Amino acid sequence: MKLPLYIVLFLFGLAIAQTIYFYPLLPNIVGSHFDMTGKVNGNSPKLTYFILYFVSLAITSSFTLVLPLIIKYLPTSMINMPHREYWLSGDRKEETLIFFNAHMSWFGVATMLFLIAIFHLTFIANLSPIKNLSLPMPWALFGAFFLFMIWWVVVLLRRFPAPS
Repeated sequence: MKLPLYIVLFLFGLAIAQTIYFYPLLPNIVGSHFDMTGKVNGNSPKLTYFILYFVSLAITSSFTLVLPLIIKYLPTSMINMPHREYWLSGDRKEETLIFFNAHMSWFGVATMLFLIAIFHLTFIANLSPIKNLSLPMPWALFGAFFLFMIWWVVVLLRRFPAPS
């Protein structure tokens, strides 16, 4: 399935466009950590903050870009999934890995979307005079991502039930 790969590449392009737009506008020291109410309680140099942004996106994109390339070479004991001895043996292994790669790819896409949206909110907050995140948007994003994770786990568990 190539769609998650194309989406991840598009999201990297979006992050680059964000950087090109926001980097010159932001102060040299940016609010990089916010408390539960959206107030800044930690700062970073702007360059460090953007490096962190791209490192987090690179790590997240590995679910879509790198994992499918290496998972087929991993020993079964290193793959953590329900009932792996059954689902990764014999004729079931190839089909299982195809599903697992696609499933992990969509997790990578959702995580990248979440990160890009959260970082976008922090860029906007750093441009405002009071440097606060506009609540409740970060909480809504977190809630949506949490619901996605629940759905993601349920799909995984339903796809790989205990062998009968």
